[in-house]
Amino acid sequence: MRVLILNPPSENTVIEHPDEEGRDFLESDDFGDFPPLGALYVLSYAEKRAPGHSYFFLDCVGERMGHAALERRLEEIRPDLVGITSFTISLVDVCKAAQAARRVSPQAHICLGGHHPIAFPLSAAKLPQFDSIVVGEGEVAFTQLINALDRGEDYTNVQGLYTNASIDKFKSEPFHDNRFLARVCVPPAYIEDVDALEPLNREHIRHLKYRNILGVTDDLATILSSRGCPYRCTFCDVPYKRYRPRSVELVLDEVETCQSQGYKEFRFYDDLFNINEAKILEFCDAIERRGLKFVWDFRGRVNGVTYESLRRAKAAGLRLISFGVETGSDEGLRLLKKATTTEKVGNAFKWCRELGILTVADFIIGLPFEKTATDVKRNIDFLIRLDPDYAQISILTLYPNTELYDQAVEQGMIKPGRWEAWAANPTPNFLVDHWEESFDLATLVKLQKSAYRRFYFRPRYILRSLLQTRSVYELGSKALGALKLLHLNRRTA
Repeated sequence: MRVLILNPPSENTVIEHPDEEGRDFLESDDFGDFPPLGALYVLSYAEKRAPGHSYFFLDCVGERMGHAALERRLEEIRPDLVGITSFTISLVDVCKAAQAARRVSPQAHICLGGHHPIAFPLSAAKLPQFDSIVVGEGEVAFTQLINALDRGEDYTNVQGLYTNASIDKFKSEPFHDNRFLARVCVPPAYIEDVDALEPLNREHIRHLKYRNILGVTDDLATILSSRGCPYRCTFCDVPYKRYRPRSVELVLDEVETCQSQGYKEFRFYDDLFNINEAKILEFCDAIERRGLKFVWDFRGRVNGVTYESLRRAKAAGLRLISFGVETGSDEGLRLLKKATTTEKVGNAFKWCRELGILTVADFIIGLPFEKTATDVKRNIDFLIRLDPDYAQISILTLYPNTELYDQAVEQGMIKPGRWEAWAANPTPNFLVDHWEESFDLATLVKLQKSAYRRFYFRPRYILRSLLQTRSVYELGSKALGALKLLHLNRRTA
């Protein structure tokens, strides 16, 4: 068979924060794009465990490929089996890609995977564009689907693999397991031993350069050292709450493979890299044993670092940490269930500054406990006192299957079933909800732009940022970011 794994184009993504003139503005996507590691894991596993087939991988986002170009590539490949990864906000593009695959290969089996079937399994299985869906982690399930199709066998008993008909029994008998968020209402495909996964085959994406505004090169490799996150922040919808670390030695094997392929910079893209201090120290010990030299960064939490672990990490090549801070008061952190304090936040940023580790602070405005513009200003005052090297200031977006979304529904700010109806019949121009009890969206947009201006347009910050620049690529990235901010704030004036 000819098997294609596809990350579809991004032309009709749900608008998260339209500005007061109806246009999108600076959000997380403006900070860079990254390879779809989940989809690449599925393909890499299948290549090893179901040999004898022709495998193809298309990352339309990384290729800057639209739907017309995708259809031309589909005509070249003529796949017999197509696996399409997805986010709910990209569902219009996902369905368009599936329709194109059906036009080109009418007899092909088309399977939907990724985040969307986890969030909406019952409606996802009913989408007419797909023959099956995978709910959860797809390596084993998709490989078993390949084998079943190849042998002409039934595949409806595969764990986590569902069809329009086979999923019906869970309408009246919902599944529940404390390892997962409540939204996972059917038994998912799930990898308990993540060390049993096959190494990623990056040859499928080696020709692509993934842009990252926070990087120092244009040749970044992203790596997962774990799966899952045990924390239950009220705004987050990461479905798997069991933390499953990979062997440090296997992770560093992957780093060495990437180095042999020419990668210069490494980002650990776990939901949570630093589950505790011991994880960081073990990682640094292994780097030193092997004598490896590489530049790396990670996404993490302030309560998973100590001064000593940061000192060791800096000596082992750590360049940058992206911390999810979210808000600047202990009461706000408690309400968001962040399981930390402003004192711990302040210590982590102070230690990083002393050690020369760059920091990113992720903040949110438009939270339920922000009732006035003064409350928002107080939040940003805390951000400025932290003085990180970069800040990302988001407006709270309310996604289904999160605690804050449920609270908004209970208070009548969101119509119940709105997302469910759209997921069953996705159309363009759907908008994400926000907490608009105290501020309308236009006001939140202005507050966000003001916050960005306050943080990034400080003379002291600009000088420090220029002095820290290490490469022509980094200088260009910072210039691009500055132009975006200038453009956005000119529209605010």
